[in-house]
Order: sequence, then C-alpha cells, then structure tokens
Amino acid sequence: MIAGAARWYTVGSRIVAAVRDGLSSKPSRVGLVPGEIAWDSCDCGGMLAVTLSRLYLSDAFPEETETVNGACQPPYEVGQYTVAVVRCAPNPDGIESAPAADELDAAAGLLLQDATEMLGAVATLLCRLKEGDEVLDYLVTPVEPVGPEGGCVGVNLTVRVCLVRG
Repeated sequence: MIAGAARWYTVGSRIVAAVRDGLSSKPSRVGLVPGEIAWDSCDCGGMLAVTLSRLYLSDAFPEETETVNGACQPPYEVGQYTVAVVRCAPNPDGIESAPAADELDAAAGLLLQDATEMLGAVATLLCRLKEGDEVLDYLVTPVEPVGPEGGCVGVNLTVRVCLVRG
C-alpha cells in the first residue's frame, strides 16, 4: 500500500507520468501543480497538469465522512485529483473573422484524442495499482471538456483514489 507523508504526491506523480506517456501528442508543460490548475499561458505546446483538488476521510469509499468525533477516525483517506490537458484554441483573426472550420476541426480532433488517451492511461494505471495492492480502490469519472477561454481549450478528468490510513 502506498503510505507515508508523501503518499498523495506519489499517487499524483504516477498519474502525471501515466498520462504523459499515454499521450501521442506530448504537451510541452507537464507536472503536478499546487492548488487549482491555472491557464496562465496557452502556448501551442500544450499543458498536462494534475492537482489534488480534495482530500477527505471515509468510512466507506467513495463516500465522505461528514463528521469525525473523538479518537475514533475513519479508516480511509480519499484523494480526489483533477487531471487536465489544455491546448491552444483557434481564435478569430479580428473582430469580424471567426476561426476557420478546418482549424476548429483539427483542434477538436486533438482534444478528442487527448480525452481518449488520458482516460485510458489513468484507468490502466489505477487498475494496476489496485491489483498490486498499492491503492485500496479508485473511481474514474467521465472526461469533461473545458473552455475555450483565453485562447485555451481542454479536457478534465476527475479521479478518486482510496488509501488505508496509517
């Protein structure tokens, strides 16, 4: 079982590596990030970012324990990660010029490829970690499109990973 004070960093780093290795079109910015994922720069090299968005106690995965009383605490910790792949979005060339249809089509194709590859990489990794008794359980939610915003567009995936406290 993954344990120790750096356990959530370890899980997050493995998610980053699995998605990076699973993407056909490698983003130029890749890593585990603190806090919310910022779209502070949308260079066309793309970005893969993973963050621990929530950490909570649980008596029964994936449910969150609402209150903790006294010395008895729930036996599980659940880390919820957001995994994002962000790319450049086609922008208008001026006030009255919309992006070309072929540019939109190419951006959509890359984003759908990213979504498929990201989902596959994360699901494969977490299955392997569970089968190897490194994590107790996991939950993968649907991939969701995000943006466009500020010249960026992307896909997000939320996963929950359960570890035994200790």
